[in-house]
Amino acid sequence: MIRRASEGEITWFPGLVLSDIPQPLPKGIGIRARRNELGLDIQGLAGAIPLLNGDTLQIIPKIGRVNFLYLLFRAEGTLRDLEREYDAFVEYSVDNEQNVESIVARALILSLAEILGRSPKQGRVRCHREGLFAVGQVDAVATSLNIASRKREPVAFQVRERTLDIPENRVITEALVRAWHALATRDQVDTRMIRDKWLGRFPRSTCLGKDLEHVQRGFASARYGGPRDYYRKALMLSQIVLGSSGLGFDEAAIIQGDAILLNTSDVYEKYLRNVFSSAYSEAGYIVSKGGIGVRSLYLDGSYELQPDIVISKDGRTLIIADAKYKQPTAGDHYQMYVYLTASGIRNGLLLAPAFDAEEVIVKEYCTADKVIIREVFLPMSNLAATEDFIRTAIERFA
Repeated sequence: MIRRASEGEITWFPGLVLSDIPQPLPKGIGIRARRNELGLDIQGLAGAIPLLNGDTLQIIPKIGRVNFLYLLFRAEGTLRDLEREYDAFVEYSVDNEQNVESIVARALILSLAEILGRSPKQGRVRCHREGLFAVGQVDAVATSLNIASRKREPVAFQVRERTLDIPENRVITEALVRAWHALATRDQVDTRMIRDKWLGRFPRSTCLGKDLEHVQRGFASARYGGPRDYYRKALMLSQIVLGSSGLGFDEAAIIQGDAILLNTSDVYEKYLRNVFSSAYSEAGYIVSKGGIGVRSLYLDGSYELQPDIVISKDGRTLIIADAKYKQPTAGDHYQMYVYLTASGIRNGLLLAPAFDAEEVIVKEYCTADKVIIREVFLPMSNLAATEDFIRTAIERFA
């Protein structure tokens, strides 16, 4: 059974008891009780986590699941050919907010059926073998010892053998394990044979972070085209299921058993930074976290200053922006003022999500010394408007 909760509020679950909740719970999930009901107060997290009674808890992000999937994918970088493939998948497959996880999960499993029916990708691993004669490179020392000890098969050698235990297959396996929880019972019945066949042949990952990095490098170097093009969709969907490589968000992802939970504010920040980068990098601008060089508040290096988004060109800082997954506070304004003062510029942006707006809203604040800080509320239900605004930020504010 799939139980759904919403980010940013308390969701009550009739019939759920304390022993159904895994412990320890990640930071951001609190337990509440009233009468005979148990509730979960979820702040700043999205994703899915298995409960101890066999149910799956799905946490729906504030901005909606379709838009959040888009944020996740754009946060991965500027692989434009892959973005086009993802856009086509969403346009073709996703028609409402209720079934997006199950559609992604089912599409993943069907893409695995195609791999199994064609030719699974293999790698080669160096193995140590012994026999009556050498097939690969002879290990002279080990062979001499074997002869001296009168082994029946004394020739020791190294040989490279084919293996299915490679990062691409392991990433897909991890995604399959997690995607299974999102399928409706009928879909599980229909696709169980594919799932069992895959899990029977391909191992799980012992280091998911490294395997995801390997896949990301593969996409960046166009390794999954040509005759292995049918791996592209499976790996793309695997990244979506795994939080679009949530492990790449530093502290953004919490892996717990077969669950993956994403810190929504970290995803939001990286999404914004990558949209800025996509818009301006080709024109020679540098978009980074923290900017060029390390600045600190004090001369002894105490309290590092690291804005979320710094845009510079020819060694000169043009714009400083901070991503705030909330209503900006006085503390956020003080922090931005320090960033601007330390960098010697007069314009800063506090970029906050607007969950109930269709257009960008800008509020401007000016200090006595002419430093201008703008609160910019970006519509999360209209990401096209959000990205159009970002693409003109330098012209507007630098």
